[in-house]
Amino acid sequence: MSVKIRLKRIGKKHRPIYHIVVADSRAPRDGKFIEKLGTYNPHTNPPSTVLKMQNAVSWLMKGAQPTNTVKSIFSKTGILLKKHLLEGVRKGVLTNEEYQKKFHTWYKKYKI
Repeated sequence: MSVKIRLKRIGKKHRPIYHIVVADSRAPRDGKFIEKLGTYNPHTNPPSTVLKMQNAVSWLMKGAQPTNTVKSIFSKTGILLKKHLLEGVRKGVLTNEEYQKKFHTWYKKYKI
C-alpha cells in the first residue's frame, strides 16, 4: 500500500480550509484517510498551519510521500529538516545533542 501525505479540502464555497492527512494513494481526495496531522488555512496573512510535528516526522520516517504542496508546508515549518537530522542520528553521523542544537538554531532563526 502506497501512503501519501496530502491535503483534504473542507470549508465553504470559495473559502477552502485544508486538513493535512495521511491517506492511501488510491483513496479519493476528500475520502477515507488514516490519520489527520493538522490544518492549513491559506486565507490568513501569512497562511496559518497547525501540525502535529512528531506524527508528521514519524510518517515521513516510515516512508510516506508528501505531495508537492504538503512538502512546501513541511519545509517552511521545519518538519523536513527535523526528518533529515533524525536520519543523520539514526545513521550515526550526528549525536542527539548535535541534532537538538541544529534544530533549535534553525527554529530560533526562522520562527517568531
